[in-house]
Amino acid sequence: MHQLTILLLALCGIVANIVHAGEFQLDKTIENIPKKALIIKPDAKLFESESSQNGEEAPFIQLYFLMTPEKNNRVPVLKTFPKDKTQPEGWLEKDSFVEWNTVQMINFEPQTGRERVKIYATTECAKEFSRLGKTTAECQVLGEEPPQNPQSRLFIPLFQRQAETYHGGFIRIQTPPTPLEKGKTGEISGPGKILGYDLILVVDSTLSMGQYFQPTMRVLQSFIQVVQNTMQGEVAKPLNIGLLFYRDRNLLHKCDIGYLTHWAQPLTSDTEKVTTALGTAQATHCDSEDVPEAVFDGLSRAIIDTPWKSSHFKTILLIGDAPPNFDKNPMNFSVSSINELADEKSIRFFTFKIGPTDDQDFEEFEALALQRDAHLKGRFSRITQADIHQFETDLMDALTTEWELFNKTLELSKNPEQIESLSHLTEYELPIIIAQLQQIERSKEERDFVKGWIPRKVKNKLAFGEYIFMRKVDLKLRLLIIESILTAAEAGMVDGADAFLSAVRETLAVHLRMKTADIFSGNETLGEILRKANILPFKTELLLFTQEEINTWKPVDYERLNQSLAEKLRYLREFSNNPNNLRLFEGVPYLYVPKGYFP
Repeated sequence: MHQLTILLLALCGIVANIVHAGEFQLDKTIENIPKKALIIKPDAKLFESESSQNGEEAPFIQLYFLMTPEKNNRVPVLKTFPKDKTQPEGWLEKDSFVEWNTVQMINFEPQTGRERVKIYATTECAKEFSRLGKTTAECQVLGEEPPQNPQSRLFIPLFQRQAETYHGGFIRIQTPPTPLEKGKTGEISGPGKILGYDLILVVDSTLSMGQYFQPTMRVLQSFIQVVQNTMQGEVAKPLNIGLLFYRDRNLLHKCDIGYLTHWAQPLTSDTEKVTTALGTAQATHCDSEDVPEAVFDGLSRAIIDTPWKSSHFKTILLIGDAPPNFDKNPMNFSVSSINELADEKSIRFFTFKIGPTDDQDFEEFEALALQRDAHLKGRFSRITQADIHQFETDLMDALTTEWELFNKTLELSKNPEQIESLSHLTEYELPIIIAQLQQIERSKEERDFVKGWIPRKVKNKLAFGEYIFMRKVDLKLRLLIIESILTAAEAGMVDGADAFLSAVRETLAVHLRMKTADIFSGNETLGEILRKANILPFKTELLLFTQEEINTWKPVDYERLNQSLAEKLRYLREFSNNPNNLRLFEGVPYLYVPKGYFP
C-alpha cells in the first residue's frame, strides 16, 4: 500500500509538471498571426517572473512576442519567434507596451518647402491639415514633427491606413528649456551621453589622387597624436574615424577603374586601422573617361551607412581634385540634396578642392561646406596641385582647429556655469557650440509614446516616405529579375528590339510562370506586367514602355535603360548587403526598402 501511494504521488507530480509546461501559449490574432508587444516606455523592464523585481532593460521600441495567460498585471513574452518554445523568456508590465500586429512602417521626408506634420486624434483632422496646412480649434493635436528630423532615421510603426492618412505610433518628446533659453539663473546638468567626435574621410581615389594618400596619412597620424595628448587621464578617447574612397562611372569601358565607392574602414575608435588603410591604399592605374567624379555618391554613402552618434560632433572631410559628375548621375544627386541629408543628421562638411592655380571647378565643394545654416557651417580650402606641403598644412590646421572647438564644447558641457560668459567664442564657433549643447540636452529628454493620425501629404507636398517590408530572399528574387532585364537591354543594344523582347519574355516566363506569348501580348507596359505579378512593390517610374514603343528604339535608348537599371541594381544590392539595414522578425531577415531604390 505504501509503495502504491508513492507511485501515485510520483505520477501526480509528473502530470503537474506537464500541465505547467503547457500552461503558456503564444497569443495570436484571429488570422493566426502572432501578436507582438512594442515597448513604449523608456524605462521599461523585462522581469524574470510575474512577481520578481529582478530583470533586464526592455529597450524603447523593442519588439517581443506575446504569450498567455497574464498574471499580476504582467504578460509573459518571448524575445524571438517561439518555434518550439513553451516557457516565457520574461514578463512585461501591461502599461509598458502596445500591441503591434503589422510590420508596415513609414518615415518623415525632408521638411524643405512644407509645414511640419501634426499628429491628430482623428483622421478627419489629419485630412483637413493635409488640404490646408492648418485645422480648426476643435481638432486635438497630440504631437508635432520635430523642427529637424531625428538624428537616427526612426521608422514609424503603422496600425492602420485610411486613404491618404496613416494611424501610427510616435515618440513624443517633452522638451525641457535649453541652457541658453533658461537665462543666467537657469541650471543645466551634465551631458546625458559622452560627447565625442565622429569623423569620416571621403577621398577621391582616381589616378591623379594617389600622391595625396601618404600626406593625408601623415596628417591623420599627427592629429591622432594631438588627440591622445589632450585626452590623457580621460576614461575614454571620444574620437571615431572612418575612411571611404570614391571614383567614377566609366560607361565606355576603356579602363577598368574598379569600384564606384568603397569603405576602406567603416567608423571605428581604432584609429590605427584608418591610418593602415590609408597607408596601403592604391589609386586607379588609369584615369576615368572625363574629369568629373562620383563625389555625390561618396558623400551619400558616407552619410547613410555610418552609425552616427546622436550626441557627437559629426564631420565629413572631403578631399578631391575633380568636381561632381552631373552627367553620370542616375540618382539625381545635387548639392542641395546632399546638404539636406546632412542636415537631418547634423553633419558638417570640411572640403578640400585640389586643382591648378586657375581652377574654376570648386563651386560645389565650396557650397557643400559653406551654404549651410550657421550651426552646420563647415570649412572650405582650395589647394594648388603642385603644393603638397600646403595641403598638409591646411589639412592639419583644419583638424586641430576643429578639435579645439570640440574641447570648448566639452568644457561647457561639464561646467555649465561658464555659459554665462560666451564672449571668448568667435562668430563662427558660437552657433555650432550652442547647437551641440542643445543636442546633448535632447539626448536626455523625456520621451513618451502616442498613437495618432497623420497625413501622407501636406498641401500636395510629400510628408512621409514609403517603404516596402520584405524578406531578404524576396528582394534577391527581384534583383535577379532586374538584372535579367538589364541583360536583355544589352542584347537589344546590339541586336535590336526582337532580341530585347525575346530575352525579356523568356526571363519573365520562368519567374512569373506565364507563357512567353502572353508577355507583352497587349498594350501593357513592362511595369504594369511586373506590378500585376507582385514583382515591383511600387508603381515604376522607369519601365513605362510597351512593345510598340520598344520597336522604335535606337541603341541610345537601350544604353539609357541599361545605365539606369545598373544604378538601381547597385543601390539595391548595397542596401540588401548592409547588415545595418536588416531587421529580424520571427527569426527571418527582412528589410525596409525605400521606394526610390526600385526602378
